Amino acid sequence: MRNSIFHSFCLAFLTTILSFTTAHSDPVRLACSSFPPFKIEDPEGKRQGIDVDVLKAPFKAVNRETDIAFYPWKRALRTVELGNSDALCGCSYLPEREENFIFSDVLGQHSQGVFLSAITDLRKVDQIDDLANHRVGAVRGYAVHKELLEQKINVSDATDDKQLLRMLLAGRVDAVYTYRDILLYNHSISGSSGDITYFETSSQPYYACVSRKAPAAEQIVEDLNRGLRIIRYDGSYQKIWDSYR
Repeated sequence: MRNSIFHSFCLAFLTTILSFTTAHSDPVRLACSSFPPFKIEDPEGKRQGIDVDVLKAPFKAVNRETDIAFYPWKRALRTVELGNSDALCGCSYLPEREENFIFSDVLGQHSQGVFLSAITDLRKVDQIDDLANHRVGAVRGYAVHKELLEQKINVSDATDDKQLLRMLLAGRVDAVYTYRDILLYNHSISGSSGDITYFETSSQPYYACVSRKAPAAEQIVEDLNRGLRIIRYDGSYQKIWDSYR
């Protein structure tokens, strides 16, 4: 009887250990939506963007694999809410999102502001009001585009940041209002030689959003945050960001 009880206890203990190990060794399923240079769905090289690299590095530092899948934004959001993927590659904080997500430590900052070219007469911008009476380019659909319209500033629409950059360098606008790293990335891959100057107007943090329905969600967040501390300390976090600029 005693041996039978001991055997049952050992079996239950071993089963618990094995299930714990399996749960925590499964790849972390990351749902991304294309947003170069942060998330690049069809990269010309092997790199998939700042956020993807920044997420893969900390998980690798704590010996966890990652599984990356790309979806349109609304589908990515929904698949993580349902727990069909473990985490979004990046999202901003909103109080209403706490019901479905656990937020990681800060992944990065989205800096937005004004770019000027060397051929414009406008030399400095401290705030959006400084753009009054100037021709300003912005990508239609971006929040910054809406902000300019609300400030009643004359906006020249661009379909994307590639067109926005061409408008700026050709002198078709006096300034462009956009996200720093997106335009700098497009400038770096365009081969353009024109100089541009950036003035930041605001910056917002963003995070990895882990589904509360994901298996071992708390452990995923703990592993990610520990890995982020490691790559920030050893300098590889900053190297990733610098490599895309």
